[in-house]
Amino acid sequence: MSDLLKSIYNAFDPAPLHQGQQGLYVDLDDVRGHSGTVERLRQKILLANGPSCQVLSGHRGCGKSTELWQLRQSLEKPGPDGKKYFVVQVQAEKELDTNDIDFPEILIAIIRQIAAQFRETLGITLAPGYFQDRWQRLKELALREVEFEGVELEAGMATLSTTLRGSPEARRKVRAALEPDTGNWMTAANEVIGEAILKLPKDQFSGLVVIVDDLDKMIARTQADVGCLTTEYLFIHRAAQLTGFLCHVIYTLPIELAYSHHNASIKLRYSGHLPVVPMTKIETPPPKCKAHAPGIKKFREMIFTRLSSVGASERDLFQSGKVRDDLIKLTGGQPTELMSFIRESIATSGLPITSQGVKRCRFETMRTYRRQLRADHWPLIQEVRKTGQIVRTADNEKPFRELLDSRALLLYRNDEEWYGVNPCIDDLAAPAPPPSAES
Repeated sequence: MSDLLKSIYNAFDPAPLHQGQQGLYVDLDDVRGHSGTVERLRQKILLANGPSCQVLSGHRGCGKSTELWQLRQSLEKPGPDGKKYFVVQVQAEKELDTNDIDFPEILIAIIRQIAAQFRETLGITLAPGYFQDRWQRLKELALREVEFEGVELEAGMATLSTTLRGSPEARRKVRAALEPDTGNWMTAANEVIGEAILKLPKDQFSGLVVIVDDLDKMIARTQADVGCLTTEYLFIHRAAQLTGFLCHVIYTLPIELAYSHHNASIKLRYSGHLPVVPMTKIETPPPKCKAHAPGIKKFREMIFTRLSSVGASERDLFQSGKVRDDLIKLTGGQPTELMSFIRESIATSGLPITSQGVKRCRFETMRTYRRQLRADHWPLIQEVRKTGQIVRTADNEKPFRELLDSRALLLYRNDEEWYGVNPCIDDLAAPAPPPSAES
């Protein structure tokens, strides 16, 4: 395997950018409809007199994590007064089981990461405080096999977090034990947060911000005891707890919930207007659907930036400019898909990527959607193909939210809000109805 092949493959890692990768960031705001997402989130933190709680939504793969990373960069930059914010990031996909998430695990993950990042970045050790009593209570009621005695806050929360992530039975027991005691757990959490804020050097920091990313990736299942989906249960029924931390908090919200009848409730509970990161516009709205040059140019810039970072050129990656642009169009404006398709093409056929490699990406993704789509999805897909809009009804609400969640339909917010069909299913047609009994 050549060094160039390996370097290019790794340059297109679809994971969100992290510290030290500022040079790879490409601002897509002007081809997303000038939403100013980062600045809006930032201003609500800067202007608030007390703790604020916000949510950010958008399709998986649209670049939410990268925008939150950019927000972190801006908050960690000293302002005119020379002060900045201490930002703690919690990656829910690493901390929690996305198949089964409830508020207790989020609380534990937040406090664990605050303790860990204060120690690692500032050399500050936070005391367990009231959590010492909570651990003992859990041991008595639910987790007798877990040892908490004499541990520090970070270690105790890490032990608890690891146990919960790996054991559905432990999660069930802890939730049952915490439910009647939620107020005391919130008191314990806010005691730690208060101590953390007090220990921040006042000449350097304005406050504490916690960003909980990847909650939009939680699996929506029916919450049997309350008769709603787990996403709704967490963000609506448990909003009082999610918004109860005494510091600035931002959560990522599943897009299917953002476009539900709960939008007004979300706006009320989570600091007003719900920002949604749309897809990059690389095509005009249906029904004419022509290439949108500015969006394609931005995706070319993303490719060029990644290649330049490893000393490679487009000639090394693509057989031709047409192959490059065909692959860009296939993404539907999804930055993460751009990275994934390039990697899949390299892994399948090596370098340079050819038209056959792009066709294979289309075919494999189309096959995945063919397995997912149901008869009640197709009227909505056909409606979007014709108009770029959806007339929502009580009957189509569930399939509409499923199509958004699966990214069969993609959201754009340029000039006006509109929808596009994922280019990977352009060649799919609604299945023919079964023959009637009479025939």
